[in-house]
Amino acid sequence: MTKLLLISANVHQDLSARQLAYCERLVKESEHDYQIEVAAAGTYEIPFIINAYQQRNPFDGYIALGLVLKTNLDHYDYIMSHIKECFTSFALNSIAVGNGIVSGNSLDELTLKIDSSDPCLSAYPSAVKAVDYLVKLKKNLSI
Repeated sequence: MTKLLLISANVHQDLSARQLAYCERLVKESEHDYQIEVAAAGTYEIPFIINAYQQRNPFDGYIALGLVLKTNLDHYDYIMSHIKECFTSFALNSIAVGNGIVSGNSLDELTLKIDSSDPCLSAYPSAVKAVDYLVKLKKNLSI
């Protein structure tokens, strides 16, 4: 059975816990085993966590869950640029990552997005589908 690692950046603890619970519910319905890593750090550190696990204790796929506020645009741009570069590198190295990172202008906006049934807003449903597809593709192609 394939195994996924769900990584939750825990800066906004209540919202992060909700986001993780919603995502975990979907993963439980899948055919994958999973483990959870709750990071006592922010979204910026998620690629480090993925890389560390991939080197020492690899999983078949990873789901990144994080919440990024756009209140300081320089900081926001720096974080999102870093995430984009790292996730691109993971993809080019056949590391399956589902991106469940959500951004918003306020905690209220993040709450609305996390609670939304629209996968384009809440992100975690798309992240679960993406990593499920990528893990199966890797298996079919024997990567």
